Amino acid sequence: MVQATHRGAHIPNTRLRHMALGAIALVAATQAQAQAQTQRASTEVAAENTVVVSGFRESLNNALNIKKNSDGIIDIIKAEDVSKFPDANLAESMQRVPGVSVAQGDGGEGKQITVRGLNAGFTRVRINGIEGTSATGASDINGSTNRGRAFDFSVFSAELFNSLAVRKTSEAGIEEGSLGATVDLRTARPFDFKGETASIGAQGLYNTVSEKTQPRLTALYSNRWDTGIGKVGALVSLAYAKRSAIEEGYEAVDIVAASVNGGFCSPIGAATQYPLNNPAKGIDARNCGFGVPRSGDLAVYNSVIGRKDDFGGTVASPLGGSGAFHPRIPRYRRSQTEYERAGITGTLQWRPDRATELNLDLMGGRYSNKRYDNYIQAISFGRDMVENGKGQTSIVDARFNENGSWTYGKFNGVDIRSEGLVDEYTTLFKQGVLSARRDITDRLAVDVMLGVSDSRLNNPHRATVQIDAPNVNGFTWDFSKGGVPALDFGMDVSNPNNFSFGPQGADGTVHGNFVGRYLRTSNRLKTNAVNLSYELTDKFTIRTGLSARRNSWFNYEVPSGGIPIKGLPAGVSLADLTRQISGFGSGLGSGVPTSWAAVDMDKFQSVYNTECHCADVPLSEYVLANQVKRQVDEKIDALYLSGDFKLKAWSVPLRGNVGVRAADTTTTAMQLIRDPAGQLVPRVVEHSYRDWLPAFNVTATLPKDLLVRFSAGKTLSRAEYVDLSPSASINLTGQSVSVGNPTLDPIRANTYDLQAEWYYAKNAMISVGAFHKNIKTFIQRTNELMSYAETGLSNAYLTGTGCSITGGTPACQIQPDTQVSVSRMVNTKGGPLDGIEVNWQVPFTFLPGAWSNFGALANYTHVESKITYITRVDNPRTPANEQLTEEANFIGLSPDAYNLTVYYEDKKFSARVSATHRSSFIRDVLRNANGSDHSFAVPSTRVGLSMSYNVTPQLRVSFEAQNLTDEPLRYGKDTERDDTLLYGKSGRSYVLGANYKF
Repeated sequence: MVQATHRGAHIPNTRLRHMALGAIALVAATQAQAQAQTQRASTEVAAENTVVVSGFRESLNNALNIKKNSDGIIDIIKAEDVSKFPDANLAESMQRVPGVSVAQGDGGEGKQITVRGLNAGFTRVRINGIEGTSATGASDINGSTNRGRAFDFSVFSAELFNSLAVRKTSEAGIEEGSLGATVDLRTARPFDFKGETASIGAQGLYNTVSEKTQPRLTALYSNRWDTGIGKVGALVSLAYAKRSAIEEGYEAVDIVAASVNGGFCSPIGAATQYPLNNPAKGIDARNCGFGVPRSGDLAVYNSVIGRKDDFGGTVASPLGGSGAFHPRIPRYRRSQTEYERAGITGTLQWRPDRATELNLDLMGGRYSNKRYDNYIQAISFGRDMVENGKGQTSIVDARFNENGSWTYGKFNGVDIRSEGLVDEYTTLFKQGVLSARRDITDRLAVDVMLGVSDSRLNNPHRATVQIDAPNVNGFTWDFSKGGVPALDFGMDVSNPNNFSFGPQGADGTVHGNFVGRYLRTSNRLKTNAVNLSYELTDKFTIRTGLSARRNSWFNYEVPSGGIPIKGLPAGVSLADLTRQISGFGSGLGSGVPTSWAAVDMDKFQSVYNTECHCADVPLSEYVLANQVKRQVDEKIDALYLSGDFKLKAWSVPLRGNVGVRAADTTTTAMQLIRDPAGQLVPRVVEHSYRDWLPAFNVTATLPKDLLVRFSAGKTLSRAEYVDLSPSASINLTGQSVSVGNPTLDPIRANTYDLQAEWYYAKNAMISVGAFHKNIKTFIQRTNELMSYAETGLSNAYLTGTGCSITGGTPACQIQPDTQVSVSRMVNTKGGPLDGIEVNWQVPFTFLPGAWSNFGALANYTHVESKITYITRVDNPRTPANEQLTEEANFIGLSPDAYNLTVYYEDKKFSARVSATHRSSFIRDVLRNANGSDHSFAVPSTRVGLSMSYNVTPQLRVSFEAQNLTDEPLRYGKDTERDDTLLYGKSGRSYVLGANYKF
């Protein structure tokens, strides 16, 4: 069993001591507060002498009351005031919810959430009652484009919402589809306010890395009227934000073995020569290319080649150098993100009488982003000899640490590259929900909801241009100081004339590259639902309902580009088409270049327009033959029956609900695939499944406001759309087949929750809970050996080049009985997921004077899982059982997460400081492929500050600070070596603003 932790994953002892001291202090506070509450009951003064404080504390109190009166386990965040959510970003607000961790996007802003260790794809998000999806782009190392079900919270301004609920247990009346949690977002409505309300707000955001100040604006108007047709209300709110974020750091792209891509150039005297003699490339016994002598050190080379790894017992005869691991493309990166985020909500409410209410909620959002990435990198380590890469690189020096990490290396014959990328995309979100409720009698009520949600990600412009400096001597990397390595490129990287851009040389030397892509992804979700409730007695209410959901996902991508076949125009040099990256690396450590010559995309495109996608620029045209076009339509019909009950058992009041939900799902998946004649044709596959999902929630009210809750249910989470696409591709040379699996069943689990909540004083609560999820099925990618005939694909794919599968010549590389490696997503055995949650809300009202204005929030979650990952599938055609498995945590699961917030609030001034921590989590289970077990994110702790002052009852000024400790983002690979995949810093952000309420 491979442990899903590493050295950096453990909380330091000092942190544990601090947590222990904090817990002791909170225990003392609880006891003191409970005593003070008892004393206050007999000496309480008249109500008119009591000061009621609104704002952050009031929002906590409102949320606590909702939580207390709920039947299941739910956590609420309420807006502090008109158009004022507690944080600038929805995802960052949710960090205060026990069990919720945030995944940071580009620029350090919260993007997606993980709930109780289950990543964003397992969390459903509903806006105003119906499911919504939103997707954005990202840098490649952060997952590139979101094509799945995961919700990107960065699309929306937090000011558009006034409440957020995280529902962790299931109910029969709640739509299925979430294994982690159901998050309900609700925009403001006019009946939320007593009368006419208006506010405007303006803020300026400053970031220490970008050194720019940019605006954030909000406005809200709401009113309600008594008319001849009843009470009518209308509300409109708007939010706009512009931000420039810069992230700087290091990337390895991947960690690979020295044997990958054919290996390094062997020095003179090596037992085996590599690369072999090739007069066309200038390779002989003394040279590994024209003008590239074999200059490596023999002893050092042998020390690298002598390191071998059998990749977890999967390779019988490991290659030399298979145990020496290095960065595939060591590089520095500056990423600049310029985004604009705009949103609008509008609501109409009508109450013609006390028994009837109609609501029309409209919402629109636009998130546009333009990201500029610039890299300076050594490309040789990720190239094979087709492009004169790694085989022309000589090892001059090499040192390894005790864990086997290659900490220092010096090399000759290294290709250096400067790369520029511009990525422009826009996410448009539109939603309309019409809901109505009617109390037909005192006991019978009906509610109806019709809604549609539409999200479209359009990425019309993603362009990369790369300029090269081949065969540079003296390149070094040095990881000995930890963090960001020192890279010496062996040349003046600030001089653009040291680089080239043009056709590949006759000997295979590459002088640049360009790549383009167009992408469009859309999600359209329609929901129609009707629900009935009948109060059978004062103690029992029957509820039933029908819903019809229609989800449609579409994805289209088409590439362009390649190694240029023509050079720059006469009289144009790279000095004319580049700019200097300056001031780089502040805070990244020594040995980092402060500047380099970077591709200026605007200048470059004006001269060599790789984005014209036209015949005038060879290779710029879109390669329609390589397009990806796929669609998944889901038809989900559901029926539920449940009952709400109130009763007593052994004099203990019980309340809750019990019921069952039946969901019938039909998916129709389509993808264009290449037929044997080379034409793209649609492949369509339909799949259906039905689930019965029982749910039970009960709350026992014990003396002294102690509540004990128990929940049990069956839940599911549907497969990702990409995995359902019926793709099919064949690699004849590699004798492998990759296929999609449109017949995937959902991930299913039985869940159990037990939680105790003690409301020991006014507006105070402590809770302790445990949860268990028995994950029955899981979805993962496997590689299985089978004959080509067993794949079900046509033999015409094999004979498309004119070869023979019937004994003729030439024979096809793959015959029908040839054993091929088939890669596909399959349903496999899951495993248990167990955890505990502790949550404390403590207003310090028991303290004297101004100290009573303080308070604290604290929560801690610990989660463990044992998912069985298949690392090698058993071949049923052989007698031995070769299947290899590995038990590890769920991908994206942080075993430990906590949040601590300390706040102060009086009639005019409010302030709070929050610290949020999540421990290391696995980003990918690599199954020991290429000698690495996992890639992972290291532990992180982020600290924020928020303050506001009410100058007048209408005017409030505010100040916020985010990421006060300038916490870096770091990814590693292999838990034993802990090699750095990424290290980036996005800096601190400060926000100064004012809000005026009319």
